[in-house]
Amino acid sequence: MPRRPEPRSVLVIGHAIAAGRVFKAAGLRVTVVDSDLTTAAADPAFADSTYLEPVDPVTVEKIIAREQPDALFLTCGGQAALDTTVALYESGVLTRYGVELIGTDVDAILAREELAVSPPMSVRGWKKFELELVRDHAGKVAVACVREEFDPAGTLTGGAYQRMRDVAVEVTRAVGLGPGGCTIGFAVDPGSGRTVVTGFDPRVTRSSALVAELAIGRALGGVEPCHDHFVVAETRSDATGFPVPDRLPGDAIEIVVDALYDGSELYLGGVMERIEGVYVLPPITLGRSDLARIRESTRALAESTGMRGPLNVRYALASGVLCVLKQNPRTGHTVPFVSKATGVPLAEAAARVLLGAGIADLRAEGLLPAAGDGGTFPPGSAVAVKHGEVMGIDSAFGAAYAKAHAAAHGPLPTKGKVFLSFAGRDNRTMIFPVKAMVDAGFEILATGSTGDVLRRIGVPATIAREPSIVDMVMAGEVVLVVDTLSRARGIRAAAVACGIPCFSTVRGFAAAVQGIEAVDRGQASVVSLQEHIAELRSVRERTTEQTGSLT
Repeated sequence: MPRRPEPRSVLVIGHAIAAGRVFKAAGLRVTVVDSDLTTAAADPAFADSTYLEPVDPVTVEKIIAREQPDALFLTCGGQAALDTTVALYESGVLTRYGVELIGTDVDAILAREELAVSPPMSVRGWKKFELELVRDHAGKVAVACVREEFDPAGTLTGGAYQRMRDVAVEVTRAVGLGPGGCTIGFAVDPGSGRTVVTGFDPRVTRSSALVAELAIGRALGGVEPCHDHFVVAETRSDATGFPVPDRLPGDAIEIVVDALYDGSELYLGGVMERIEGVYVLPPITLGRSDLARIRESTRALAESTGMRGPLNVRYALASGVLCVLKQNPRTGHTVPFVSKATGVPLAEAAARVLLGAGIADLRAEGLLPAAGDGGTFPPGSAVAVKHGEVMGIDSAFGAAYAKAHAAAHGPLPTKGKVFLSFAGRDNRTMIFPVKAMVDAGFEILATGSTGDVLRRIGVPATIAREPSIVDMVMAGEVVLVVDTLSRARGIRAAAVACGIPCFSTVRGFAAAVQGIEAVDRGQASVVSLQEHIAELRSVRERTTEQTGSLT
C-alpha cells in the first residue's frame, strides 16, 4: 500500500487522549470535538482547538469548515462518531473539504454492521475475548492487546490464542482495513475449543497511541510496542435505575455555587441554576439582588465554619427566601464545568488556596481574573449548560440547552405527539410552554384534568389514558412526555426505556421548549473552547480598563 502524505492538522472525534498526544508530538495541529467535559481531552490546554459540541453530521461539518483539517481520526470515538463519519463521507463533505480519514476507513466501519456474527445465545457459557489489531502502511498486522473476560477456572491457552490471531488477521484483510486499528471479538467453547467470531469494531481503546503512530505514516517496526501483549480485564455489568429527580416545594429555584475562600476573601467560581438536573451558567432567572444575596450567604457560611479552600453550596430560592440545602468544604463535581464555562482553572486555584495562597495573590499571578469573578458575567456572555457529563455552549440558552441534550440523550424532537400530565399547582405556569409547542406544530395528548384546562384556554388536546399512551410511547408515536404529578409511572418508565425526553417539572419542560425553538430556527453555532475563553478574558480586560478609567 502506498504511503499517504503526512497530515498537518487532524480533527479528533472522541476522547483519544493518548492519540492526541502522539499527534501533538508529531507537530500536527489538533482539533478535538467531544461533548464529554470530564476527560483530559476537554482541557483547553490539551488541543489547539476544543469543541464541546454534540457529535452529529451538521455540527461536525461546521467545525470542519472552520478548522479545515487535513485528516479525521475517530478510532476512539463512540457510535455517534462512527455514524457521523459515514454520513459525512456519503454526503461528500470529507471529499469537498479534502479531509482524509485516518486510523480506520469507511469500508471497515461499514463492515462492522455487515460482518456475520454468531447469535449471542449460541455462545452462552463460552469464554469471551477481544483482540485489538493494528496494521501499518506496508500491510503488516500485529495484535496490540488481548482483553479476556475474567474466568477463575482458566485463561487463554497458546493454541487458542494462535487460532484467534490467525482468524483475526484474515478478518482485517477481508474487510480491507487500512493503516490503523480495529477490535475483533471471539468466543471459545471451553469443552471443544471451537472458536467463533462474535463481532468487529473499527475502533480501539487501549492501543490508540499505537494506532495514531501508524495512521500518520510510521511503520510497525519503528514504534513501540511492536509485539503482541496481553491485558486481562474482568467484565462488569452496567445497571441503570429509574431516575427520580429531587423535588423542591412550590416555585423553588435550585442554585449550586462553587467558591474559594482564603480566610478573608471570597471568590465565587460559578453560580449555577439547576433545572431538573441540568446546570446553567450564568443563571438565567436570577437578578443582581439574588446574586448579591448568594454571595453574602456563601461568605457567611465560609466565615462561620472557619474553613480555607474550596466550598460547594446548594441553595433553594423560594418565594423570596434563600435556604441552604447543603454545604461541603470541598470542590464539587461541577468544577470541571465551571472551569470551562468561565475560563478559570478552579481546581488548580483551590489547591493553591489550600496550600496557603490568597485570592489576591492568585489574581496578581493571573491564575484568577484581575477583577470580578464567576458570579458577575459581562452582558452578552455565552451561556453554558451541563447535562450529565456533557456540556453545550452558545450565545443563547435555548441553543446551548439543545446542544447539551443532543450530546447526552440525542436531539430534541421538532414534531410529533407529546403527552402532558400537570399537577393543579402548575396550571398557570404550563400555559405558555404548551402554547409554544402547539405553535411549533406538535400534537397534544393529555390526561383528563390537564386536557380540560387546555381546552378552556383554546389549546386543542386529545384526552388519553395511561395504557394507550404506554403503547404509543413503546411504538415511538409519542416524542416527549411531561408528568409533574408523578402518577403516570408506567408512561415515564416507558419513555425512559425508549430514550424519549421525559420531564417532571414545568421549568424542565420550558427549558426543553426553548431548546426546540432554537433548533427550529437554526440558531446554534459552533465555537471552540479556546475562542470562548479568549473572548471572556478580552471582555474582562476591557471591563477592568473601563472601571479603572472611571476611578
